[in-house]
Amino acid sequence: MSFEDYRTNRDPALEAALGFSGEGFVLDPMGHLRDLFEAGKVDVLRAEAARMVKDPRFRYFDFERKLNDAGYDLLNRSQARTAVAVFRLNTELFPTSANTWDSLAEGCWRANETDKAIEYYEKAIELDPTGVTGDNARRMLRRIRGKE
Repeated sequence: MSFEDYRTNRDPALEAALGFSGEGFVLDPMGHLRDLFEAGKVDVLRAEAARMVKDPRFRYFDFERKLNDAGYDLLNRSQARTAVAVFRLNTELFPTSANTWDSLAEGCWRANETDKAIEYYEKAIELDPTGVTGDNARRMLRRIRGKE
């Protein structure tokens, strides 16, 4: 709220609540995306995920983390190829996140796509050269290359 809002007795939060339109709003974003995936509607899923990520009504929903968690859940159930598809979507939605590339790299590595894993770990390092994700990517590259 700005001083001008206060001075003129304007409440932007109340205006947003009163002006809310439920059209296109999804109460369970991950359930909605999962349903599209399970129905084989991958193109619709991509478009819907991109729409929701940009929609300010979902600004407090952590799509990046939720998609990453879904990918790791699939990896832990030995569904590496499906996990790679989820991680790839996450990199499309959040291309500047080192973590999404690091996760895609791990998925590729576990799906026996070593060349892709190396490429994506290097991308994670490029995006986070001095951080925790970059450190993990370097450690994984050493492991892949048999130096650890």
